[in-house]
Amino acid sequence: MARARSAKRSEVEEVRRAVAAFVAAGADESVQRVTTAVHRLSRRLDQWYDRQLADIDVSTGEWAVLSELARSGEDTPLTPSQLAAAANVAPSSMTHRLDRMVERGLISRSPDPSNRTRVLVQLSDAGYALYAAAIRESDLVEADLLESLTDREVDQLAELLEKVLAGLDAADL
Repeated sequence: MARARSAKRSEVEEVRRAVAAFVAAGADESVQRVTTAVHRLSRRLDQWYDRQLADIDVSTGEWAVLSELARSGEDTPLTPSQLAAAANVAPSSMTHRLDRMVERGLISRSPDPSNRTRVLVQLSDAGYALYAAAIRESDLVEADLLESLTDREVDQLAELLEKVLAGLDAADL
């Protein structure tokens, strides 16, 4: 019964309940309102992204590779070690992941012309097309999410969140 009632609560109600519990335990309300809301938003988006990736038959690990390669640029291939470090996985795990992605035609591997012992990984045209399609799809959902805000509010929110992230960088948390 309690579970059924909990499922009907809105996200805002859930945040307020969580914040109240934190405040009752001695936390600062304004800090908890922000961090709890950001955490719940992140969790909900992650759930949506996971469903979206499943719909296009891409694992979160493969997505990490696709997005890292897309961000590096078309003319900047990466090594498997760089990809493993970026995805925070063991190099052997990355090798298996890359093998599957080559089989699917999402990436290509080639010897590094300046170092024959090193391999370079690049997105294939099919890999980039899949990446771009997923980004366009998620952009629609993310735009809907921000629909209740004015353009100015979206800019302000982005600036404030970037400022918080800069604080994380400075604090090295």
